[in-house]
Amino acid sequence: MSEYDIVEALQAIEKELMESMIKNMDRHRAEETKEGIQWSMWQAEQLKALERYKRKNQKKYKNRFKDINNEIAVLIREARDRGNMDQEIRILRAIKRGYRFPNMPQKMLDLLEEMDGKNFLQKAEALLKMFGSRGALQGTGEFFKLNDRKLEALIEATVRDMEKAETAILRKANDDYRKAIFNAQVYANTGAGTYEKAVDMATKDMLSRGLNCVVYANGARHTLADYADMAIRTASKRAYLQGEGEKRQEWGIATVIVNKRGNPCPKCLPFCGKVLIDDVWSGGSKDGIDPETGKRYPLMSKAIEYGLYHPRCKDVHTTYFPGISTADDSWTEAELEAIGQASRDEAQRQYAARQAEKYGRLAKYSLDPENRNQYKRKAAEWKEQAEDQEGEVDILTAHEDFISCLRGDKNPSTHKNRMALYAEVTDMIKDENLKAPFAYLPDSDAIKYNPKAPHAKDYDMDYVFAHEITHRMDELEYRSWENKRFVQAIETCSRKVYDQKEEIQEWFAPGGKYERSFAISDIISALSNSEIEVPVGHAPDYWTLDSRFKAMEIFADLSSIDVLALKETEPVLEELFEAYRGVIE
Repeated sequence: MSEYDIVEALQAIEKELMESMIKNMDRHRAEETKEGIQWSMWQAEQLKALERYKRKNQKKYKNRFKDINNEIAVLIREARDRGNMDQEIRILRAIKRGYRFPNMPQKMLDLLEEMDGKNFLQKAEALLKMFGSRGALQGTGEFFKLNDRKLEALIEATVRDMEKAETAILRKANDDYRKAIFNAQVYANTGAGTYEKAVDMATKDMLSRGLNCVVYANGARHTLADYADMAIRTASKRAYLQGEGEKRQEWGIATVIVNKRGNPCPKCLPFCGKVLIDDVWSGGSKDGIDPETGKRYPLMSKAIEYGLYHPRCKDVHTTYFPGISTADDSWTEAELEAIGQASRDEAQRQYAARQAEKYGRLAKYSLDPENRNQYKRKAAEWKEQAEDQEGEVDILTAHEDFISCLRGDKNPSTHKNRMALYAEVTDMIKDENLKAPFAYLPDSDAIKYNPKAPHAKDYDMDYVFAHEITHRMDELEYRSWENKRFVQAIETCSRKVYDQKEEIQEWFAPGGKYERSFAISDIISALSNSEIEVPVGHAPDYWTLDSRFKAMEIFADLSSIDVLALKETEPVLEELFEAYRGVIE
């Protein structure tokens, strides 16, 4: 399970608890006589139902909570492993670009000099297995034992706190049920009128806020799902950073740079673009001096004290390689104003989303029809406001969702697993001068995006990331345009497409099976040299700009169909799919 899966599972449990409570109140309705509603008899019946509710929930959710907690432990361990692997790739890329670590064995240096760009990562990984890691040279066995203990302590603390919160939600559900039982009569006595209205008034507070069973030190109350989202993300991030730090320490480097992105957290803004000595995860010196360059840098531990990596923080750091990496911690007034406005806009959007969620619960569980209709209208209004405030496409959040989707596959193919790794370490750079909404640019080895480009919101973001990251994998690893079988399959399928041109054109007509397709339409655009009109494709002159483009685009589309499990296959393209599998295998 991913972080999203766990949060959704806990949200489902919260909904079940509230729904079961409301069903009991609807099922065991109070009797209405000439003297009025018989609340005392109803209360006695509901108290019996409450006791059954408590016993049932204790039994029902015990094992579900246990399974979720086991998944949390697995998730945190996997985060550490991902951090370790991702950092290995970044280090190998730095070596490829010319960085040389202190005391690197001469034989390793000689072999590195012989390597070309093609299949560099595989060659470098084989090289590491041959010579052993820097950690093996430095004898850091005790260091790893210490980090293992730190990781297990993090897992134990996270799971222990989750267990407390899980006990609290059952207790909170019981308390809110009991309050509703006694408050219903109070509200009826104040003139609520019908039984339905009295019960709605008694349960309104609970439905408005949810089962907010977790109380933070500052007095703020949160639901179990909201707390889990914060706790798991925070623990997973710390484990990931620990994995990265272990790899840095193996190679003897402790300088890092906090990424400078378009919308940093306000607390992290002072550190974005700065070089730090990582004395928390990478074993950096507490005096803040980089032994390789002799320069003094601020400490990561101090930055954390001042707010860096607060709960739910989205900022990250990467390795700073002297002589290769560049640092820029300057911000213009316009950039700072834009960051402040973005932060205010996001706060308003989150508020609107919470309000929409609140009225959605009230609409779903209220017993009185008039109340339900009123709450439905309010939920729709707040939902519309939240969507209006979304503004430009949130590329970074969509990218995180895509990675989580890939990681959620329990039995991924080698290619899909490799894409997940590439996705984790691919730089996403905002560029409002970019003509296209999205593009992988080999020169900068990054995916650039323009959220304000025309039709940017119309794209399927999972397809976009699968497509563009495949371009990067193709450039650095596969090189599909050099595969003779794949190029031949393109020529074969192109002839078949021309032979069935009129029939294929119908695929993309209104109501056609690929009317809204991204992948198949782009493939047909390439095979027909844009003569067949498709919803997503390229201009005719694009295919003549570079002989590689046709293979590159088709390969990226086939990869997207593969990793996203899209139902977009056709007999006319059979040779292409077979040739694609030959490339990735």
